[in-house]
Amino acid sequence: MNRVITFLFFLISTTNFAQYQITIDAYVLDYQTNEPIPFSEISIMNKNIATLTNKDGQFKLAYQEDLVNDQDLFIIKSNGYKSLEITHQQLYNFLRNTNKFYLKQAQSNVTWDSEFYIDDDTEIVYGKVFSVSGPIQGASIRIKNTLIESKSDFEGYFSIKANLNDILIVNYLGMDEKQIIIDDLDDKYVLLKTSAEILDEVVLNSSKVTDNQVDTGYGKKNKDAMGFSASTITAKEISPAAISIVDVIRGKFAGVQVGSNQDMSSTGNKATIYVRGGSLSINNSASAIFDVDGMIYTETPDFLDPQQIESITLLRSLGATNKYGSEGRGGVFIIKMNVLARGSAEIVDSALVKGNDYTEELPGLTKDSIDSYYINELKSAKTFVDAKRTFKDQKKYVNTLSIPYYFECYEYFSKWDNNFAYSILTSLAALAKNNTKALKALAFKMEEIGKLEDAKIVYQHLIKIRPNDEQSYRDLALIYKELENYPMAAELYSRMLNKSISMVDMLGLEETIANEAAQMYFLNTEDLNFTKFPLKSLSGLFPEYIWQDFGYDYRIVFDWTDPNIEFNIQFVNPNNKYFNWSHTVIDSRDKMIDEIQYGYNTEEFIIDDSDKGEWIINIENFSIENQDNPTYLKYTVYKNYGRPNEIKKLMVINLREVTQKITLDRLMYYN
Repeated sequence: MNRVITFLFFLISTTNFAQYQITIDAYVLDYQTNEPIPFSEISIMNKNIATLTNKDGQFKLAYQEDLVNDQDLFIIKSNGYKSLEITHQQLYNFLRNTNKFYLKQAQSNVTWDSEFYIDDDTEIVYGKVFSVSGPIQGASIRIKNTLIESKSDFEGYFSIKANLNDILIVNYLGMDEKQIIIDDLDDKYVLLKTSAEILDEVVLNSSKVTDNQVDTGYGKKNKDAMGFSASTITAKEISPAAISIVDVIRGKFAGVQVGSNQDMSSTGNKATIYVRGGSLSINNSASAIFDVDGMIYTETPDFLDPQQIESITLLRSLGATNKYGSEGRGGVFIIKMNVLARGSAEIVDSALVKGNDYTEELPGLTKDSIDSYYINELKSAKTFVDAKRTFKDQKKYVNTLSIPYYFECYEYFSKWDNNFAYSILTSLAALAKNNTKALKALAFKMEEIGKLEDAKIVYQHLIKIRPNDEQSYRDLALIYKELENYPMAAELYSRMLNKSISMVDMLGLEETIANEAAQMYFLNTEDLNFTKFPLKSLSGLFPEYIWQDFGYDYRIVFDWTDPNIEFNIQFVNPNNKYFNWSHTVIDSRDKMIDEIQYGYNTEEFIIDDSDKGEWIINIENFSIENQDNPTYLKYTVYKNYGRPNEIKKLMVINLREVTQKITLDRLMYYN
């Protein structure tokens, strides 16, 4: 018979095998301020037992007592603080009196990352951003001519460090920018108006739609409880001018591509729909299927009258296609017709769809051949000492808030002295500690040059200043995985996949997270013993045929630093057919708004079971970039992803330097 013994601040329960389950529920606080320390690392050394505090400084650590000895070390770590280390026996005695652990701020051995924890005497300005439709979540608020920025929350509220006479700049996708002079420290209420030049209409909500009932193919379910992504349009969103199902779908669902597939048995081109997030593949074989009132069509049902459609729901995730088997791997459109229309749909000819033959010859990715004036000045130096002197003098007239300046100076000085060059790069931490765009660029660069431990510190800081952004959790889990800190990675993947993070549902990154967690599992199964790995939740997201033979020939991941950036990625297969994925207001308005509101900026593509030959990856930037804080793109390609012979390549690109459509990469495919 099981029994539970309750102590003051932790539980010990027994099983039928007399093994004790220990659960510690406690807090980590700042010794001086008594404030919680979010996202501290809690672990028992060398035991694969670990967790993180949440954004309120609370943690729960559960493990079997027989896995731990009295002298094993219990450790709490947090950047900017002295680590706490006590034996398991001391921990047992400590928890009899209190469940609050206090960390002291580190005072000695000042390093670059300590800049994150130095406060200044700048005032805090509070405010709210809204439109005529209500509060705006995810608006960008920044101080002009600085790297200080903030973001509005679910109810439109924000806070930002500012001084009197600073200029507050407020932006949101599709809205006119507003600038406000801070002439007092009263709360600022900012009304944004829709930009007529960009959007005819933008619907803004302080939270996700309340009517979450969607038809999943299994019956109606609440979207929040589904565990996979779905999006729906209804009759009122279908244009009266639409004459085919292609007209209805085009532009209404993020990540959907309309192509043409020449059917040799038919009289012409047949419109084919490809869904990003269905099979997770960009191969042409994985096209979407259609469930029309229970009837399954593997080809586009051009005979449907759009004006008689009641609703269309797109199921795009791996878990959502289980009912449809392998045919559903490319995504499923569930179409409900009006009752009066069923059985009497008028057959109409579909509009001809332009072919997607690729005929371009593009230049490759090259750095601008014209160096910046400050790099030319540095290149004129004859010695390392002269170069350092020139660099010091440049601070008097070069904009020291320019991110490219630090990146380019790092590249230059790395030829002289790696340590000095890296000190230039890390000095960005002090300038950009409140700027997520610049910090992400810094972390990308650190990853590119192999400074993974330092990239982890930046990602840890980002999750503290953006605890409601989906991207923060994914990026930190991924860097823990890259560092082979599997207990911490497993803890974060468990929280994300089990949707146990308050105010964060991870729907925007669900498939990316599933693939990354699965890769960690299949390549490091033995290292995950005793960790909190979410195997049950994860395996349920994959159809059995994928889970049993997990791995992809190529997995390509794009991460970018600014959700407002507009660009296009083009894939050209060995048969010279192209697929476009557009991140633009015209093509992906709803997706971009979702990215801004819920804080994510990653897209992945899979090439699997392709024809032999060369794949070409092209990129085109449509945005006019800020020269001092431009958008950076991290391009990561994995060959044989999730397999023992996996190979990884990573590149960081300043999109301001992409002034024309270029070829980013060429991948050879051997079947």
